[in-house]
Amino acid sequence: MKKYVKNTICALTAVACLTGGASAFANQEPQIVPISAPIVPISTPAYEIMQQKWMDSISVYGTVTFLEDGRIMLENNNENAKFDKIILNVSEDTLILDAVSGLPKSVKDIRENEIIYAYVGPAMTMSLPPMTNAELLLTSIPADFAVPTYEEIDSVKHEENGSVTVHTNRDGKYIVTDDTVLFPYLTKNIVTKHDLVPGAKLLVWKQSVKAEGAEEAAESVKMMVFPYSYNGFVQAGLEDVAVNGEALELADGEQPYVANGRLMLPFRQVVEALGYTIEWKAETNSIKVLKGDQEQYAFTARGKEVTKGEEPYELLEAAALKNGVTFMAADDLLLLSGAKLVE
Repeated sequence: MKKYVKNTICALTAVACLTGGASAFANQEPQIVPISAPIVPISTPAYEIMQQKWMDSISVYGTVTFLEDGRIMLENNNENAKFDKIILNVSEDTLILDAVSGLPKSVKDIRENEIIYAYVGPAMTMSLPPMTNAELLLTSIPADFAVPTYEEIDSVKHEENGSVTVHTNRDGKYIVTDDTVLFPYLTKNIVTKHDLVPGAKLLVWKQSVKAEGAEEAAESVKMMVFPYSYNGFVQAGLEDVAVNGEALELADGEQPYVANGRLMLPFRQVVEALGYTIEWKAETNSIKVLKGDQEQYAFTARGKEVTKGEEPYELLEAAALKNGVTFMAADDLLLLSGAKLVE
């Protein structure tokens, strides 16, 4: 009898629990429980390539007030200019060109009270008026003449219609067609659209054009192409690396990676694609980089010190040695190898 009562009480208690539970959930919305948790994408390591190079030249224009001992006093005609006057140092390296033809001229051809355009280095003395070095001077400018601009190519796109769209360091966008006159500086070499590569410096004569519904650009009427001053151009990311427009075939263990916010590139693969040769000494982990038979620089894997001529240089990030592959930060590799960074 006791056993029967005990079982009956347990049964009634179970029913009460079940009915009470049912009434408790009766007023709640049904919940859908996901079978699996959502997939959270793995974030790409952040990095920034700060290409270390000379800053772009600055464009100034004004009236020549005097010439003396390789110096030109320029009265600045730009209303927004910080200084009313500026002194330009003119050296053997300064390019002096006729603004209309692009033909070379000399400092003796510049007259007082003549208006000239100048491209100068960004570094200036603290004196008043400030003094800076002139990279290029444009002279003999006719009245109301559209003065050409001195620019460096950042990127190039070959269009299906045969034209080439060029973007430059001065936010210029130019359309180069078969009608565009391309010619070199001081040589008789033939220049074609294939010579328009990232890093090439140009003197551009242009006229504004805008196709219907298209972004405003300028059609280049004439371009002077200067001798290439880089050893090549590099486009780099975590997934691929290209040198002079050709993608590198990287083996396992040679893929770029990020260390302390720096993009690390496989050193030998990039440098040899730029035309250098490497001498490696395994016993000291030392690397010597040569152009022809001339040493360019040397360093030690896992080290930060670089020997480049008589001037010491310290890497932003120590060179790494991983599974027999040497890596160097893109910033350092570009600077030491004289390569142009392409976005």
